[in-house]
Amino acid sequence: MKDTRHLKQIRNIGLCVLGLWMANCVKTEPLDIEKDYTKAMTERAQQEQKQEAEAKAKAEAEADKKWDAYYQMLTEYKEKAWKNTGEKPFIYMWWTGWRANALEQTWLQSIPDTTTAVSLWGGYGKQPADMSENEKFDLEMFHKKGSKVFVCWQVSNVGQGLPSEGNKSGFALFREKYGEERTKPNETFRCEIYARDLARYIIACGLDGFDIDWEPNIGNHSHSGYNEFASGVGNANTYKENMITFIQEIGKYFGEKYSGEERKQHLRNLFDENFSGYHEKEKEYIRAYKPFFEKGNYVEKKYYLLYDGEKVLDTSIADAYISKYIMQDYGNGRVDSPFTNNKFKSISTSEFEKGQFLSIIRKAQAAKAGDVGGVGSYHGELDFTHSAESALFKGYMQSNKITGRKYKHYAWLREAIRIIDPRSNEEYKDFKEVLNIKKPK
Repeated sequence: MKDTRHLKQIRNIGLCVLGLWMANCVKTEPLDIEKDYTKAMTERAQQEQKQEAEAKAKAEAEADKKWDAYYQMLTEYKEKAWKNTGEKPFIYMWWTGWRANALEQTWLQSIPDTTTAVSLWGGYGKQPADMSENEKFDLEMFHKKGSKVFVCWQVSNVGQGLPSEGNKSGFALFREKYGEERTKPNETFRCEIYARDLARYIIACGLDGFDIDWEPNIGNHSHSGYNEFASGVGNANTYKENMITFIQEIGKYFGEKYSGEERKQHLRNLFDENFSGYHEKEKEYIRAYKPFFEKGNYVEKKYYLLYDGEKVLDTSIADAYISKYIMQDYGNGRVDSPFTNNKFKSISTSEFEKGQFLSIIRKAQAAKAGDVGGVGSYHGELDFTHSAESALFKGYMQSNKITGRKYKHYAWLREAIRIIDPRSNEEYKDFKEVLNIKKPK
């Protein structure tokens, strides 16, 4: 029995030794299961992230294609509106409040997509270099839709609307540079310089042209003083002569008179400080704004010239330059006769500032009938808060037995567009107004 126990002990010891030897042969260090697991999970997570990023990029690319197709459609639509053939309506606003800040209505992108053009009433005011990143991006997106942006103010004196520098207004700086000598040649020369400096500024800002609000007899001008473009005293030329001079000069760069290589050469000359005939002090604007002109390749861009105000303009000369006439034919039932022989070149407008929202319906009907080329509104931004549920709009619908409107913003302008260029009920069936404001990343 004793020998048997002894043999068992020897066998057990041998098995232990054999087990240790085998373990050492397989792995001489402890197993790091946590590290191996973490590594595997990390690799798996990275692979999943890569797959998700690829899927997201693909989805975004597909969405971008759809947006690009939509923008192209809008652009083609608006190109037809500029042609003055009546094929598509020209939709316009004098619009105030471009800030592109936390308020949705301060973005150009908040404006209905079918809007052809807006004029920044009162001008822009900033230097091109001071344009915010939000404004740059907002303008870019508005342009993608084929929409145009102008600056506009009541033009009475040379120098108006030019940007401030330090604590001096652009108007004061212009007078300092070029004086106020009241002789025919100097008055003519200052009108030409003003047209060039204004064009340089607008181009450098990336905008699309100028809207001339000329109201020499009824506008908010001081008619007792010296006004180159208003009916005050002291003009060496007549104020009408000065306006024609201004239009002929700014019309080299904006509007319909010139096209192709001829227009491009005018634009190149505008930013050439050695071009003959310029005043020495024009070089200040040329040097400041030429980098914007070159960076944007703006020599290839099409610029427009709008006119609104009184019917005192000599259209026998100016009509060749003007792209569109924006008529101030305010009033509920009023639609003036066009400013020119081409009725589609004139746009009938409503004075939203005075609450005349309903008047745009009558004007839309006139545009639908082909009496004018489209509709517009003064202080069109005031329509932003009007929806299909607004009291005045609900009253309009009830009076006309209209149903099915779903507008959330700009109800009156949207209804005017719908009247002029209607879609079928089937197309409107699934209409959902979405305020889609994209912002820079």
